[in-house]
Amino acid sequence: MVPAGLRGRPAAGGGPKPPPAAVLLASPGLPFTAEAVRAAVDRAEGGSIRVLSVAKIYGTSLGMQHPGLLPSKREIKAQEDIVADAIQMIQKSGGKARGEIVATRNPAKTFTKAALVYSVHDAVLVPAKGGRLRRLVEGDPASTLRRRLGAAVRVQVVEGTAS
Repeated sequence: MVPAGLRGRPAAGGGPKPPPAAVLLASPGLPFTAEAVRAAVDRAEGGSIRVLSVAKIYGTSLGMQHPGLLPSKREIKAQEDIVADAIQMIQKSGGKARGEIVATRNPAKTFTKAALVYSVHDAVLVPAKGGRLRRLVEGDPASTLRRRLGAAVRVQVVEGTAS
């Protein structure tokens, strides 16, 4: 059963446009910190928050797809728990939230699309684990989001330990 406030991706093309949100709270598959949730609630100023977490697809864009590279049921369940916990923390803080899980190779591209689809004015990101070399290889979602959206969306990266 899917937790309340958690739903799948909107249908491509013909489906109704999802309701706008004030803030996008996004993570590349890591648990949301209390600091990140607090920052999202503060920036929302009474508006709704869209929670987005990524289930990573491994592999390259070259060659054929392989089912072993897709997220397992256990990984999807872990992401559902992460999003459900974040929604619960937001609701305890007095905010409104909806969430979703997306399986993708490129979290930065997904965060950018979500910011545009939900017409957010702020984005709060939980940084990926690793240092500068990992960001160089995999890309930095925050800098990609800033570059692609310009001044339309304020991006905040919130460091901290998971709650």
